[in-house]
Amino acid sequence: MKIQIRNGRVIDPRSAGDKVQDVFIAAGKIVALGLAPDGFHANRVIDASAMVVCPGLVDLSARLREPGYEYKATLESEMARRSPAA
Repeated sequence: MKIQIRNGRVIDPRSAGDKVQDVFIAAGKIVALGLAPDGFHANRVIDASAMVVCPGLVDLSARLREPGYEYKATLESEMARRSPAA
């Protein structure tokens, strides 16, 4: 699958990059920033206007409730894949 993330504010702490540009992904890896590589045709285009695109954000406030509060949630219930509407 080839994905184009269009018009997102791309923040890359490693290179100190911070600008609005497109991100091109093929086979789960970033293959280009800014301009599409030759012959790149996206299967899916995501409009990221007014959004931030950056690597590896982690929710430090996650609560998995184990041990002791399994009646609220378990590891299995919290890590279950949910549909976007959930």
